[in-house]
Amino acid sequence: MEAKVLSFWEKESFNASYDVIIIGAGIVGLSSAYFYKRKHANARVLVLERGYYPEGASTKNAGFACFGSVTELLDDMKTEHESEVKARVLRRYRGLELLRNELGASAIGFEMTGGFEIFDNEAEYDAAMEHLPMFNQWLAEILSQRTVYEPTVCGPYKAIRNKLEGAVHTGKMMQALIQKATAQGVEIRFNTPLMSYDESSVLVGGDIRLQYEKLLFATNGFTSKLIPELKIKPARGLVFVTDPIPNLVWKGVYHYDKGYIYFRDINGRLLLGGARNLDFEGEATDEFGVNAKIKEGLLAFAERLLLLPENWKIAYEWSGIMGFADTKSPVLKALNDHQFIAAGLGGMGVALGMGLGKDAASLMSIHNP
Repeated sequence: MEAKVLSFWEKESFNASYDVIIIGAGIVGLSSAYFYKRKHANARVLVLERGYYPEGASTKNAGFACFGSVTELLDDMKTEHESEVKARVLRRYRGLELLRNELGASAIGFEMTGGFEIFDNEAEYDAAMEHLPMFNQWLAEILSQRTVYEPTVCGPYKAIRNKLEGAVHTGKMMQALIQKATAQGVEIRFNTPLMSYDESSVLVGGDIRLQYEKLLFATNGFTSKLIPELKIKPARGLVFVTDPIPNLVWKGVYHYDKGYIYFRDINGRLLLGGARNLDFEGEATDEFGVNAKIKEGLLAFAERLLLLPENWKIAYEWSGIMGFADTKSPVLKALNDHQFIAAGLGGMGVALGMGLGKDAASLMSIHNP
């Protein structure tokens, strides 16, 4: 293959050294670039994305603006101290606030629908209700919000409502973030996979080498391909959206089974996804695709619990790749004087992504080689 010969203009304007290069144009990568550029107006900041769209979960998530169902938090407390779980709830909530404040609620299609956790098991419902005063006390302490969780009924099921949760339009959210970053002067290159990197440069496009002062990996579920020693594990998630369903009764955002199954309405359609817990091992992959066992479980859930009318059909079906660290809290740290990592959002990228990006920008700002 003949080596690419760059013009004078390309070398002057496109191949000059960058102050910061960020790998990954998802929520974290673009937010990191945006906040860094806002603080350092004269810095050259470049975001590299391997796909035509962001390849991970940022454009493939279900659009839930949520911070924790009761059974999810109870499950987390089996392996983590209460203080860690409480801190993560606060971080998720503040992250959603930051997202709305920076991009605008209208621009991201935000709706304060309330979040609902439904139960078809009386014992599980009773156990969740027993802890409701504790979680409400948490949120009164950390958010100054009273009675966030309250019992209710959804169709034939007992449920717990979270009055502070809602939904976003994932596509609008990411478009707004791209526009915000580029307006700030951030350069973004899509369809530009990272081929290799060293302590001062990255190789892209086969034979284009770009110099950097600081390099941030915002690669979430794909991090193990680049930095396997960090042990951020990929996790695939399945989502589908139905054809319009007349008189769809499920309005709002819903969780079931510790948050592993989730569903919501989108203009008369039903979005349904998750059920990763039916095959953790099979879904521990960074390859896109449909796991038949997971799909069968979601279809059975829809038929058994959601009581949809006959002959409903799937109109759209896709998968996204998430990243999980040892806990559900993300990893943010300097790898050395020039390289940084911000990844492992634990399936909560909408809530955590922008806040993590802002923290990554701050870390790079104060970390001078």
